[in-house]
Amino acid sequence: MKILVADDDLISRKLLKNTLEKWGHEVFQAENGEEAWKLLQTNDIKFVIVDWLMPVMDGLALCRKIRSSGSLGYVYIILLTGKDKKEDLIEGLDAGADDYIAKPFDRDELRVKSRAAVRILALEKELIEKNENLSVLNDKLEKLAKMDTLMEIGNRRSFYETIEKVHYRAWKYSQVYGIIMCDIDNFKAYNDIYGHLAGDNILKTVADNTKLMLLKSEDLFRYGGEEIVAILPEQDLNETVLLAERIRKRIESLAIDHKGNNSGMLTISCGASAYDPKKTNRKWEIILDFADKALYSAKNSGKNKTCRYEDS
Repeated sequence: MKILVADDDLISRKLLKNTLEKWGHEVFQAENGEEAWKLLQTNDIKFVIVDWLMPVMDGLALCRKIRSSGSLGYVYIILLTGKDKKEDLIEGLDAGADDYIAKPFDRDELRVKSRAAVRILALEKELIEKNENLSVLNDKLEKLAKMDTLMEIGNRRSFYETIEKVHYRAWKYSQVYGIIMCDIDNFKAYNDIYGHLAGDNILKTVADNTKLMLLKSEDLFRYGGEEIVAILPEQDLNETVLLAERIRKRIESLAIDHKGNNSGMLTISCGASAYDPKKTNRKWEIILDFADKALYSAKNSGKNKTCRYEDS
C-alpha cells in the first residue's frame, strides 16, 4: 500500500520509511504538511502517518485540510505525537486523525495500527466498489423500468414523464411540439394468421423503422398494444403530418405479407396533432387526445393513411 510519512525529523522519517518498506509498503516522504498536501494531490495515497509538530503546516492543519477536501476521498490518518495528555489526544482526533502513535514510535504498535489501517481501507474500497456497482445496477433498472422490452422504446410511464417536460418547456418558451400516434392495421388478424411470435417480431420491426425516421431530440413510446406515440419537440402541425406520412410510407415500403389486409401487405395508420401556443393554451392530454382522434379518423376512412387534427 502507498503510505505518506510526513515528519520534519529526518531520523524519525527514515526509520518509519525503512520499517514500512520492510513490511511491503510503498512509502512517500514529506518534511512538512504543505509538502505532504502536494503529494496527496498528485498521488493516489489513502494512508498518511503525520507528525503533529512540523513547520509551515503542522499535522493538525494537514488533518483538517484532508478532511475538508472533497477530492481525495477517504484517507486514513495516524497522528505521531509526543503529547500524551488526554485533551491533546482528543484535539488530534477532533482534527480528523483516525488514530495516534506516541513518539518515538514502537515497532509493534506501528505494525498493529498500520495493519488495522490497511484492513479498514480495504473494507472502505470494497464498500465503494459495491456502491458503484449498485449505482450502475440501479441506473440500469431505472432505464428498464421506463423501457418497453419488446419494442425497445419508451413505455407509457416514460411517455408521461417526457411529455410533461416537453409540454412545460413549450408552454414556458412559447414553442410548438407535435405528437404522432400510429397503429398497425388489422394487427389482431395478423396475430391470428401468423401467430403471436410473428406478431411480436412485427411490433419490433415497426418500432425499429419508426425510430430511424426520428431525430435524436425526438422520442418514441409504446402507448398500448400495437400503438406507438412519437413526441416531436419544436415541430408544428404541418411538419408533424409530413413526418407521420413518411413513417407510414416507410412501413408500407417494407412489403411485409399480411393476408388480413386488403392490400396483402402490412400497413399502419397515423394521427397527427400539435401544440401551438399562439392558437391554444391546451394541456398536453388534449393534444394527445387530438392525435388519437386523428388516428381514429385514419382507421375509419380506409386505414393505411395519415390524418391530422387541427385545433380551432
